[in-house]
Amino acid sequence: MSAGGGSRPRRFDRRGVLRAGAGLAVLAIAGCGDDDEVAQDATQVPTPDSVPTQAPIGSPVPGYVDVAEKWTGRTLTIAGLGGAYQSAQDEAFFKPFAEATGVDIALDAASIGGLTDQVDDEAVTWDVVDLPTDRVRTLSSADYLSAIDTLLVDTSPLFPEIVGQYAIGAAFFSTVIVYPAAANPPAGWVDFWDPARFPGQRALRKTPIGTMEFALLADGVAPDDLYPLDEERAFRSLDRIKPYVASWYEDGKQPVELIANAEVALASAWNDRAELLDLDEVVRVQWRGGMLSSQSWVVPRGAPNADVAMDFVNFATRAVPNANFARLVPFGPVNRDAFALLRPDRLASLPSAPDHLAVQFLENGNFWAENLDRLQERFDDWVIEELPETPEGEG
Repeated sequence: MSAGGGSRPRRFDRRGVLRAGAGLAVLAIAGCGDDDEVAQDATQVPTPDSVPTQAPIGSPVPGYVDVAEKWTGRTLTIAGLGGAYQSAQDEAFFKPFAEATGVDIALDAASIGGLTDQVDDEAVTWDVVDLPTDRVRTLSSADYLSAIDTLLVDTSPLFPEIVGQYAIGAAFFSTVIVYPAAANPPAGWVDFWDPARFPGQRALRKTPIGTMEFALLADGVAPDDLYPLDEERAFRSLDRIKPYVASWYEDGKQPVELIANAEVALASAWNDRAELLDLDEVVRVQWRGGMLSSQSWVVPRGAPNADVAMDFVNFATRAVPNANFARLVPFGPVNRDAFALLRPDRLASLPSAPDHLAVQFLENGNFWAENLDRLQERFDDWVIEELPETPEGEG
């Protein structure tokens, strides 16, 4: 889906992938909280902690040269996720923007409840919030967000799928198959669902988001035909794999650790986990059939420094800052021009790199905004219920 708008799910525009690929040719030549906390969303962003493999990219950011006093005397308050993810943002986005424009940056911990309370009370202190893209539709429909000012935010180099009326993508991450490096690699979810060809236990995340899509892919549904989800077909497919699922995990580190410890043979996991846990030598990623999710920048309605906020969103989505962020942590750039600034070995870890985009599908946040509560309840009930025994002679 587009960030904050459009209901037609799709895979990424292939022309966009080719445009990004053209940039690569140039390179070849040269926590826990309440339910409303952002960190507890069903598509919760992974919490990275990584060491960069590439030196900082020091190229000037077009439009931000010789504007050192542009926002002097102003303070921009950004609500984010904290931890090493935000530390990488600080190095790639916050400090460079402050140095370029003279603005002061204040940081706070983001939550959906904090955003809605501030707007409801007409006491907004946050100017920019980093939150899961799948929350945008609900918040914008309830009039909690300001429309993105496209006169101030240049969206032309961005993937159009993460450009919305009320949000602009901040970073991509994927849910993918992970498997032991020494094992025969599965080709996708059909293999994941085939314990005869790929023996061993499985681990799946305890959420319908992604898990239902993977069940449908395993049952032969084409990625472009996933949404709206055929719920009955998805649960029938899940019934087939359920006896082999040893772990319905909730901790993002767990699936990679289960693979590394040989406790399961295959698992779904966030793309970043093997690298960030220093297990990428023993755990591999299969990108085919992966689900791309994203974080987005939003501006609360009534933000006291909305003009500065829009300028920040523009800066943070330029190629150089985007590439510097991806250099630090394995989250995919939203700017298609960023790939030409990154080394090939780094591109191999990024979910929005052209080769990986071409074999994944984009999570439809609009579908989940409308259906999550109902399907989460059904999914949770399904996880704990016993499957009927197969009569002798069947199976």
